[in-house]
Amino acid sequence: MITILHTEASDGWGGQEIRIVQESLGMMGRGHRVVIAAPEHSAIYSRARFAGIEVVRTDLHRKRFSSVSAFRSVLKKIQPDIVNTHSSSDSWVASIAIQGLFSVKPRIIRTRHLSTPIGRSLLSRVIYDVVPDAVMTTGEEIRSRMIQVNRFQADKILSVPTGIDLGRFDPESASPTIAVKGFAIGMLGVLRSWKGHQYFLQAIPEMKHRIPSAHFFIAGDGPQKANIESAIRKQGLQDDVTMLGHCEDVPAVLASIDVLVHPSYANEGVPQSILQALAMKRPVVASDAGAISEVITDGQTGFLIQPKRPDQIAGRVVELCRNAEVRAAFGEAGRRLVEQKYSFQHMLNVIEELYRKLLGRV
Repeated sequence: MITILHTEASDGWGGQEIRIVQESLGMMGRGHRVVIAAPEHSAIYSRARFAGIEVVRTDLHRKRFSSVSAFRSVLKKIQPDIVNTHSSSDSWVASIAIQGLFSVKPRIIRTRHLSTPIGRSLLSRVIYDVVPDAVMTTGEEIRSRMIQVNRFQADKILSVPTGIDLGRFDPESASPTIAVKGFAIGMLGVLRSWKGHQYFLQAIPEMKHRIPSAHFFIAGDGPQKANIESAIRKQGLQDDVTMLGHCEDVPAVLASIDVLVHPSYANEGVPQSILQALAMKRPVVASDAGAISEVITDGQTGFLIQPKRPDQIAGRVVELCRNAEVRAAFGEAGRRLVEQKYSFQHMLNVIEELYRKLLGRV
């Protein structure tokens, strides 16, 4: 058994936090002890606790020595073999707190979830290159940038995209929950500024003109909800767009739509919503941003477009709606890709192998 301690300073709930929880449950299923350290008021604290994961509250928000002292107490209590940090401030806190505390120091992993450029400060080098024994990224593009731009040690960094539960995301068993007479076009994910919802909305008049039977869905919740609702009203799209809110049954949502649109223009690794859509045999129209091109091969598993181009969104969505054979071919290729390279069990295998290698248990 390996004792794994995840740290997360973020208050929010999105792909990063979802991955931590899913990864934790997967490792627990393999017989390991997993603990998540997070602020008590954070979303991951309550959701992980509800999921049956051992959680411990600690202040990781601030880069203060009081936070370091509190986290040292957590480390003494948990006695982890692996400490996996996920955000900037908790990485800073953990990097300092762990020094000189154990005769056999836990192995430290820093996971980089976003494609946002990393600064070249001394602090960045410490928390990504000096302190951690390994760095995981959620896409090869992120790994390459860390090596080429930041000059971090290549042999420490490996890409481990988020894996998809193929049993849950099964197009043969998921039942649609949305009834639409025509084509259903959707976006799925946390409502954040860089996800590109505004460009999706700007593309709708052209899509509606060329595919009159189409209806459009936005699934998810988040800080941009009010702004998106306001934009829908201002553009007069109330009859064309349905806001679904937070959806627990994501396979059912994906089973209900014909095309997934992902017009994000920043911060992306390999988005979970895209992999989920591919697993459900749904074609994807996505911006060529972050590590998205690692899973969307233009003309094979979907269409890649330039970021912030509603005209390209409309053109590619219309093309897919008018060609059932292409939709089916993209769907089959997407499912095959996820089965071969992006399954949940494959992700766990890679991470577990890393743990054992770091601990000398290979």
